[in-house]
Amino acid sequence: MRKRYELADDSDNDQLEDLGPEKSNSRRSSIHSVPFYTAIIVLIYLVLLYGCVNFIDNRLPTPLTVADEKMYPDSFISERAIHDLKVLTSIGPRIAGGYENEVLAVEFLKREINLIIQQANRNQYIELDLQVVSGTYNLELLLVDQINSYSNVQNVVVKLFGKNNSTNSVLINSHFDSVPTSPGGSDDGINVVTMLEVLRKLSKLSERPSHNVIFLFNGAEETPLQAAHGFITKHRWAKECKVIVNLEACGAGGRIILFQSGPDTPWIMKYYNKVPHPYGQAAGEEIFQSGVIPSDTDFRIFRDFGGVVGVDMAFYKNGYRYHTKYDDFKNIPLGSYQHVGDNTLSLVKSLANAPEVSEPVPTPGKTVYFDVLGLFMVSYTTFTAKIINFITVVISISVFIFSAMDLKLGLSKSTLKYLGITLGAVLGSWVIGGVLVFLIAFSIDSANKTMSWYANPWIIFGLYVVPSLGLSSILLFAINHEKLSLNIRTQMQAHVVRLIWTLVLLVGTGFNIRTMYCFMIPVLFNSIGFLVIHGFRWQHTVRKWQFVYLISLVIPTITLMYQTVLTLSMFIPLTGRIGYNRNPDAIIGMMTFFFTVLITSPYIALITLLKNSKYFFAFLGTTFAVFVIIIFTPLGFPYRGDDTAPAPQRHWLLHTKRLFHNEEGVVEKTDAGIFFLNLDRNSPGILKNHVKDLKKAKSLEEDCEKYLLCGLPLAHSKMVQVMEYSTWIPANQPVIHQPVTFRLNSKERINSTVIRYNITTTGPDRLAIYLVPRNSTKLLHMNLVETVKQPEYNYKKRQLYFLLHTYGKDPADLTFTFDMEVPPNYNGTTVDVAVTAQYVHENKFIKTPYYAQLLKEFPDWADVTAWLGSYSSYII
Repeated sequence: MRKRYELADDSDNDQLEDLGPEKSNSRRSSIHSVPFYTAIIVLIYLVLLYGCVNFIDNRLPTPLTVADEKMYPDSFISERAIHDLKVLTSIGPRIAGGYENEVLAVEFLKREINLIIQQANRNQYIELDLQVVSGTYNLELLLVDQINSYSNVQNVVVKLFGKNNSTNSVLINSHFDSVPTSPGGSDDGINVVTMLEVLRKLSKLSERPSHNVIFLFNGAEETPLQAAHGFITKHRWAKECKVIVNLEACGAGGRIILFQSGPDTPWIMKYYNKVPHPYGQAAGEEIFQSGVIPSDTDFRIFRDFGGVVGVDMAFYKNGYRYHTKYDDFKNIPLGSYQHVGDNTLSLVKSLANAPEVSEPVPTPGKTVYFDVLGLFMVSYTTFTAKIINFITVVISISVFIFSAMDLKLGLSKSTLKYLGITLGAVLGSWVIGGVLVFLIAFSIDSANKTMSWYANPWIIFGLYVVPSLGLSSILLFAINHEKLSLNIRTQMQAHVVRLIWTLVLLVGTGFNIRTMYCFMIPVLFNSIGFLVIHGFRWQHTVRKWQFVYLISLVIPTITLMYQTVLTLSMFIPLTGRIGYNRNPDAIIGMMTFFFTVLITSPYIALITLLKNSKYFFAFLGTTFAVFVIIIFTPLGFPYRGDDTAPAPQRHWLLHTKRLFHNEEGVVEKTDAGIFFLNLDRNSPGILKNHVKDLKKAKSLEEDCEKYLLCGLPLAHSKMVQVMEYSTWIPANQPVIHQPVTFRLNSKERINSTVIRYNITTTGPDRLAIYLVPRNSTKLLHMNLVETVKQPEYNYKKRQLYFLLHTYGKDPADLTFTFDMEVPPNYNGTTVDVAVTAQYVHENKFIKTPYYAQLLKEFPDWADVTAWLGSYSSYII
């Protein structure tokens, strides 16, 4: 039997285990071929598997009630946290500088904390402190430097003392303020009440922890990131903080994910790995820190200004609710409380007794970490990752060489040529598929049907997954080798696909990209699959090798689908706030193409086994056509105003008063209008049948050319990069009861080349000042910060300095001094200045009848943030 099998190995045709001969090498007559509907079955299997992975990702633990506490005395009790959040969100939006935030929310926290202190175990010592703090610092947001100034913002700080007068503390942070118009249920209310319940549980313990635990309830994160800076740079307990557990949200509900750790402290993962519901991805950390996601957290402040290490965790699912009126109490799944509570309580307990907090340990670098379907955590250092990845590369290449030798292919010129052609066919097919997907995205965008999948993400399957599948193997049908059977050719195609990903793994590892574990897993399992096939001598069988090969793909497929679920869950809602200038279909389309190719390329390598493959491609083409039709139906409408499952279009409006002064300080122009910041690709065009005055919109091109930042009152520096795509509707003057003032207190020549200015501005609790030096001048120094950074972002080839000022509990003017470098004995103007304000407290301003009527015209699927604004420009 063995002898006959080897003869088959040398022949042009493969044989069955029973040695029945093939009649031909053609796919149609080959005994290794499979019916075309096999591919449809495999596709259905993959869709169902994706559904299972999505279901697993949405599982939540059972919330515990107060009645359960007798059975689980040391566990987090969700019922109390739920009650606390109901009370907190009933206050309404908690805006820094507003009564709800500065008085009502602070009183709620003080009341609950004092009650916890009263009921604490007699062995515990807990101290409550209320900090009111002011400060200034440099903050870079999306390449635009921002000088962040704040006055009288509040922090509610609680210290649970450790043993033996410990001077080391674990810090846990969340923020109780919210954005205007949002109740802040998930961002960040659920984390605030989680901290309260964790404090309750720790206060009941009979034994103190080894280290202190400091609970920071900060009152100005949305401003942005100001109260955290005030604590870590000025609070009396700040210097003892060694580790941070930061709790955030950019979504609503679901599971809280670990997405930042360290820096350079792999030991922290040893403790996170022990939490009851591990959930985290180093890939998410690399994506977040790349700046692709237009957000930041307090973790950055503690890390950069306090040298604190730790973990950053956030809710990210259902990002449609983030920073909208839909981020309320009633729509947070109860299991979300238990998930964040169990993990936070467990982690804080572990860190509070961790010797590494007080005893410095070597820092060998960053950490690679990922959870496996939420069941357990895998983590290792980047050094270990390199070893694992390089070993995987060696195994993959060795398996290919061994397989080629075992199949007696040799290294003949024709064989090498065939392998090269196969490589080119695979890569060429991917290029064709990627180009087609981009063209589909471009065509959909041109037809004004962009984001048709926004409210119904399943549409992505037909629009982008299906064409990606159809074309990612198209050139494989054009290659052949007259001396190789279909069986061997198919196996070689699978090897070539794996070698491509092996090369990606090798290069990525060389560049220290931690996300390479996403490639390592499929490469390793695919290699193991072929080792089994050749080890049992199944490479010449008809079905056994195919079965083993498909089995070897199960774990990699699940792993990659899990990554896909996490990534798309984050990025689909995110496309609703990336600005008008980006094509979301191109972003989601290419992202989908990448994941589709990564997941299905090992399957697609077998596509040449199909008989009558034209029917499979006809099925894919029909499916794609059906989904194209769908986007032109109501199902393809991007938005939804349903409170139970919202997918709103976001709108940010300011009824704005503008004043423009000349060099003599005389007002040369005054006007007013409605400033629309267009937050997604469909804005404002999709509103034209609803908001009638959009027909009166005026181009901002002239204003952008003539005035600083287009004459617009931007809330923060991130808006600079999208402002030119905004909309301006001329309107009557808004009613402003707290106008902005600008006073040049002094202009003093320090020497022949330096002029010093002293300026005071007053206004509401949100002010922004733009400073742009004129030609031949340069900003040297500003008393608000130690060093004036040279801006990376230039506005109209001139340096832009963006100064943001916020005040909290009590009003505060902003007075600052800056020095300008000028040519010797120059006496002319040196800098263009604009002072802008945003009036964000609805109970403090009045909407004109015109503005109120315009807002009523918005449809129910629109989430509207409507403020007043002012803009005044000066030349000094």
